[in-house]
Amino acid sequence: MDEQVVREMCTIKPANGWQYLKKAMKSKILDEEYEKRLYCEMRKKKRTSKMSMEDLSNEISRCLIKRPSLILIDDILDFNRNIFQTIQLNTNSTDEFELSDFEDDEDNNESEFTCQEQYLRSCEKYHVVPVSRFSRQLEGNSVILKNHQFSKGEFKACAVALMCNGTVTKLDIEGGQIGAVGMSHLSDLIYHTDLLVELNLTKNDIGRKGLILLEEAMDKNLKLKELNLSDNNINGDDCDIVRQIMEGDNMLQSLNLSHNIICISGGQHIARGLAKNDGLKVLNLSWNRISGNGAAAIGYALAKNSDLEVLNVSWNGFEHGGAHALAHGLSQNTCLKELDVSSNRIGQSGMAKLMKGVKENTTLEALKIADNSIITSDTFMVLLTLEKHEQLSYLDFGNQPVTDEFEEKVSEIQKVKNIVVKYGKIIRNPNPRKTDGDDRMYISGDPLLVLLEFTRMKKIHILDMFRAFDTDGSHSISWQEFGQGLEHNKLPIRPSDIDKIIQRIDINMDGQVDFSELVIAYKEHTKKVEKFTARGEDAFQKSEIGIINERLRKWLTDSFMREKSSTEAVS
Repeated sequence: MDEQVVREMCTIKPANGWQYLKKAMKSKILDEEYEKRLYCEMRKKKRTSKMSMEDLSNEISRCLIKRPSLILIDDILDFNRNIFQTIQLNTNSTDEFELSDFEDDEDNNESEFTCQEQYLRSCEKYHVVPVSRFSRQLEGNSVILKNHQFSKGEFKACAVALMCNGTVTKLDIEGGQIGAVGMSHLSDLIYHTDLLVELNLTKNDIGRKGLILLEEAMDKNLKLKELNLSDNNINGDDCDIVRQIMEGDNMLQSLNLSHNIICISGGQHIARGLAKNDGLKVLNLSWNRISGNGAAAIGYALAKNSDLEVLNVSWNGFEHGGAHALAHGLSQNTCLKELDVSSNRIGQSGMAKLMKGVKENTTLEALKIADNSIITSDTFMVLLTLEKHEQLSYLDFGNQPVTDEFEEKVSEIQKVKNIVVKYGKIIRNPNPRKTDGDDRMYISGDPLLVLLEFTRMKKIHILDMFRAFDTDGSHSISWQEFGQGLEHNKLPIRPSDIDKIIQRIDINMDGQVDFSELVIAYKEHTKKVEKFTARGEDAFQKSEIGIINERLRKWLTDSFMREKSSTEAVS
């Protein structure tokens, strides 16, 4: 056989470049829609520029690399770079790369199908059963499929259908568990279309890879305004991606990150993003275990932010340090309208700090401080602090019990200002208020300090006093029993001050004074006495406890003299 004939038989015949490309990428491309767009891009580059095959290969490779879903798998990058090397080896360099016949066929076929029909075609292609709820909603403005757990191909078919849809602006797939793979399909939709305005991805376990895809897609999207990433197991390390989303060039106005595991490190990332963000209006960080430096960073970031209007950091661990940072941020912030710091273990000192910041703020309209470690006297302090705040119109104490005095003050404020105050039960005094009587019978000063110092000076055991007050043997003293016990033992405390003592001792606000609560108050008082005594006699006498101690000594002496005079007069 002729050598030339043998060579021709063994040589692979040149093939059309697009056929090789399509065959090579068949297992990588999500849908034919993208194949057609890539195809058109290649033709456009070839016709509008005088590029060599090598340059064109590099250009199209960059086009592929931009596609978010192809970044998910690392080896695809190398795959893309080698696509055109395969084409070049199997095609002539003079190939004009004409693609019009294929494109025209695709256009004609696509125009024949509605969005629902395209969805059914996709389901058939990916071998999944169509979801009737999804198909029916494609004609409207929103698609809501809560708690429908998608399979891999099922959500892929939905994404393809949404790609050719021109009406859906809201997508709610809460509980869909689409994972990072499903997020790759959804990121294509966000990247290539500007349809979605509201997106709910609650409980979808998108993970870090899903966050990366979402961030890259949102960087090119100019319509998405509301994003819900609640309960997606986003941890502190993942929040560097969240920070990039907050700092990115997008139109996001509402971001919900509640019920994740942001913790301290994540809080610091969020704070950096918040300080640089200039578009976000609503940020929900509730139920995220944010505490310590993370909480402080978020508080200080408020001072640099100029757009956020609603901040929810409830059910975290801000405590005193976080409250101090929030106070600093609020004092310089000029945009925040609503702040929720409920259930953050903020105590009396932290609440006092926070109120200073709120008082200096000029824009805050709603404040929620429910379920923090404060007592009824603290609620009254908050009310007095915010009484003259010009903008505040809503104050929420949750189920915090309050006194008659608090209720009266609220009514007084509402007569001159339009404000809603939410609070718990009102603890009323069952007995009418008694007059104090002779001033010589009482000692001026903090009534609780008078009680505790009197007990210490007279060496009255705290358990004996408790048993004397607990007349019904219930192991707890009601408000009525406590007041009657103080009056019966003729302690130098005014009847009008008894309510103040009870409010400060009743830590859990259950309407009862437990023995443990009384012991805690007495131990704290004893520590203060030892602290001042260690500094010297002069330091103790100049302290508030020392002044009350001196008054008590004088009162006891006067009482003894009065009793002696009365005894002699009778005899």
